[in-house]
Amino acid sequence: MIRITLSRYLGDIRMKQSELSKISGVNKNTLSAFYNNEIKRVDLDILNKICNALNCKLTDIIEYTPDNQSSDVSK
Repeated sequence: MIRITLSRYLGDIRMKQSELSKISGVNKNTLSAFYNNEIKRVDLDILNKICNALNCKLTDIIEYTPDNQSSDVSK
């Protein structure tokens, strides 16, 4: 599962979405979707702008955990 952890990161650095929108140039509605982990498709340019504005790594705002389902590679 891919999870957007932007809300946690912004909380850690005490930054509001509106401030991130101003410094990154990313639309507030788009940031809100990231913040609430409701984004379905990711634009790499948007991720780049967010990481540049926050001076962070992609892994600071996105995490991956394997699904609990077993997969049979031989099928």
